[in-house]
Amino acid sequence: MRILYTLLILFLTIQLQAQFNFNYNFNSTGRRVCLVQSSVITSPPSVTIEFLDKFSNISEPYSIKRRGLNGTNSDWVTLASNLPPTSINWTDTTVSLGGVYEYQVRRSTTSGDAIGHLTVGVNYDQTNYKGKMILVVDNSFQTSLSAEIIQLKKDLTNEGWNVIELYVPRATTWETEASIVTVKNSIVTAYNSAPNNDKPTHLFLLGHIPIARSGQNAIAPDNHDVNKGARGSDCYYADIDGIFTDTATYNPGNINSLAINLPNDFKWDQDFIPSSLEMAFGRVDFANITSFSISEENLLRGYLTRLHNYRIVANGLDMGEKTAFRTGYDNSNDGSYRSLIPISGASNVDYYSGSLPFPQWVQNNGPYQIFMQNSLVPNLNDWNTYGMDATIFSSDQSYWGYWEEAEGFTYGKIRALLAANTKCLGAIYTTTAINTFHQPAMGETMGWSCKRIMDHNLTNNLLEKQQQSYDTSEFWNRTHFQYHGDPTLRLFQVKPASNLQASVLGSQITLTWNASTETGIIGYHVYKSSTEFGIYTKLTSIPISVLNYTDSSYNTTDWYMVKAIKLQTTGSGTYLNPSIGISNNAASLTTESFDFETVTILPNPAKEVLLIHCIENIQSYQIIDLQGKVILEQAFDKNSINISQLEKGVYFIKIFSSDKNSTRKFIKN
Repeated sequence: MRILYTLLILFLTIQLQAQFNFNYNFNSTGRRVCLVQSSVITSPPSVTIEFLDKFSNISEPYSIKRRGLNGTNSDWVTLASNLPPTSINWTDTTVSLGGVYEYQVRRSTTSGDAIGHLTVGVNYDQTNYKGKMILVVDNSFQTSLSAEIIQLKKDLTNEGWNVIELYVPRATTWETEASIVTVKNSIVTAYNSAPNNDKPTHLFLLGHIPIARSGQNAIAPDNHDVNKGARGSDCYYADIDGIFTDTATYNPGNINSLAINLPNDFKWDQDFIPSSLEMAFGRVDFANITSFSISEENLLRGYLTRLHNYRIVANGLDMGEKTAFRTGYDNSNDGSYRSLIPISGASNVDYYSGSLPFPQWVQNNGPYQIFMQNSLVPNLNDWNTYGMDATIFSSDQSYWGYWEEAEGFTYGKIRALLAANTKCLGAIYTTTAINTFHQPAMGETMGWSCKRIMDHNLTNNLLEKQQQSYDTSEFWNRTHFQYHGDPTLRLFQVKPASNLQASVLGSQITLTWNASTETGIIGYHVYKSSTEFGIYTKLTSIPISVLNYTDSSYNTTDWYMVKAIKLQTTGSGTYLNPSIGISNNAASLTTESFDFETVTILPNPAKEVLLIHCIENIQSYQIIDLQGKVILEQAFDKNSINISQLEKGVYFIKIFSSDKNSTRKFIKN
């Protein structure tokens, strides 16, 4: 009987693995992670959750809970319980078009329940204003990196953020110094000064911002006592109302001197984050990186340039929709199953089991949105040789993820990875238990997804998961948690539109632009702000399919922005995914246009010929249809234009002199 049972399990496991590119052992991994993905239908709206471990599950019933996006543990509502182990999927018909939900799927096991999470949207709209974020910059780069910082601020604005910019004194050491309180006070003031309904949600630390340290005698994340004590804790800056104390003494004599914690030394006592974080946070800090001969300033410049090119989807930087992982430590493997499948869908998750250097395999098989190495110290020489063809990288190994020191044999290596000239823009040390981040499947940021699991503890049970070795509540919610990179980074790129132009038609301004080359574009949204870096209001209620928009109430000081919108399908559902916006101000777009009174088009409507009268010397013209497509473009050598070949309808004619242009609407009968 035992032999038959073993053969049955082996057969079922083979059946499961045959469905996907990755290895999944139901009898080990399956004890902790319920393997799930989902799909949606819009009419009538429904969500179908697929149980991917269905081929191996012969005895464990399923249950399903649901809550709203970013809900708490008390928000869960049970939708189904004791679903038969033979269930292939389950459908929720109590959803709405445009809605977004979080699901918890549980499979009851004899060794503790296996749990999976999904963030699911049914055409969830991610095209709206995203909110405020705080950009804190090391002021030693305020002048030398001014162009790159302005570009970063513009990119963040064009993604929908309202940026609060703070310049603070540079850290003078890797030791904690009193200036951390000054920096924290500046952040708290900026946060508290924001409206109650629009508080900052993200914090981006750029440069060598003073190092906050916190912690004393709690178990080290990798169980090496030398790593106890006061470790780097940027959560101090992101926890606005948390109480950090400075009264403890921790100095066993056998630890790194930077981790020694004494009363009144500006190193905090807390091993666990005191309260839920108000903001997601990320740091890009290349101070004392010794692996490169390049200066810190140029390393930062390189990162910001790569970040900009990622956002505009420059040539060679389309990172696709796949993710990948390599088997390593159990809690990190679980993170891959929990996170990558909901993001990419199981068919888009690759599994590395070979002997090539990791970056070489990624280069050969990528690009990837995320690659999770899951064990071993990353080899920087391999990164320099092959690059890292993944936007987000994570791994799990003692020491290498400790960032808050000058680069040495192990410490500071995670910062060196991010400094390397690769496609990687974010890095996570997964031994810190940041191993559940499924929310990017619906367009949420990497920083916010990490914040949610950072907040998880045994009390709030925010993102429930089974405890296991090195992933118990002693490791959760720790003050040393860190995300490296721009915390506002989103996956699933969309190529933007281009060539935003405008012309004045009397009291109106008409915008035109070139179409995005992205596949799956459903239209465009148009936005307006009173200032370049202000909050942009969406003018279009739904994405428009044409490549032009007329605003009847504009000022020359207004700024306009256009975003291409894609209906994005992921491993969890669908959402309206915006590109970065292209923007310009009305004055720049229109100052080179002819005055309305100087151009006359007759007759209008016209059947055969348009007569153009203009005091300027016209050199050429374009005829453009309502979709923004140029259907005729010629030099202008006489005052009449033959339009007899045009279909009946409404068109624009755009005329050009040597330095000006003007657009007029006409009707072809």
